[in-house]
Amino acid sequence: MEIGIKEFELLCDKGSGIYNEDMVGLCNKGAWVLDGATGLNNKNLISKESDAKWYVSWWNKYLQENIGKDKTLKEIVLEGLENVKKEYLLKLNGLKIENLDVPSASAIMIKLYEDKLEYLLIGDCTLFLNKLNENIIIKDDRVCRLDEKVFSRMEKLNKRGNLTILEKKNILLPLIIENRLKKNNEKGYWILEFNKEAVEKSIHGYMDVEDEVKIMMSSDGFSCAWDRYNIFKENEMIKIGQHKGIEYIKDKIRKLEKEDNDGMIFPRFKESDDSSCVYLHIIKK
Repeated sequence: MEIGIKEFELLCDKGSGIYNEDMVGLCNKGAWVLDGATGLNNKNLISKESDAKWYVSWWNKYLQENIGKDKTLKEIVLEGLENVKKEYLLKLNGLKIENLDVPSASAIMIKLYEDKLEYLLIGDCTLFLNKLNENIIIKDDRVCRLDEKVFSRMEKLNKRGNLTILEKKNILLPLIIENRLKKNNEKGYWILEFNKEAVEKSIHGYMDVEDEVKIMMSSDGFSCAWDRYNIFKENEMIKIGQHKGIEYIKDKIRKLEKEDNDGMIFPRFKESDDSSCVYLHIIKK
């Protein structure tokens, strides 16, 4: 007997930005969610659209082609890191760049074996696992803690009134840049970029599958439904995903964001973030 996918649902919904910088993927050997982040200098150096979109698109194609290989997720990602770095440098064509220009991504990946699954998380994506009716939530909250510092400052700016989300973000840009420069070091946070140490420091593990496991993998633009907006309770998410669908959850997020379009109730970096999720029901066949 081996494990396989009984049910699945994919969501990758563009937020208020020009381009969708999220990407989701699924094949019979695994699934992934990629949440891209463009450099803060507002420059696109290698793509007419968005460097972050190019970056997650590259990883999406790479994972489709390589996740089934007889290697661990860490080995697959480390190998991909070398390849994407070469391609990125080739596209730069000798152009000098700053650390803030470099595209990066939060990522969550699942790989299926005969009797177990493997997971790898880096950045601020969230993994929900429901096994034997027990919820297991796996997340690195270091990025969230840095974001909260910005959001608390935004709350103070709200008292001035009549500031748009963009205006508040521009006022706090020095703090946002300070936080971004903490990427990929021990005192900051780990993110998928071109840094091998970040992959080694990712959250990585295995879970035996004796019967069935329900899984929800999400970007922060989707997990905000319970961890920022409090629309739902954390312990009910898998059940809602299974019975009402992840599109239903996304619609509730978008409704709230539209009603709070100036970020007065829920401070944030943009009116609506790209929102992505993969729901999987894994069973032993």
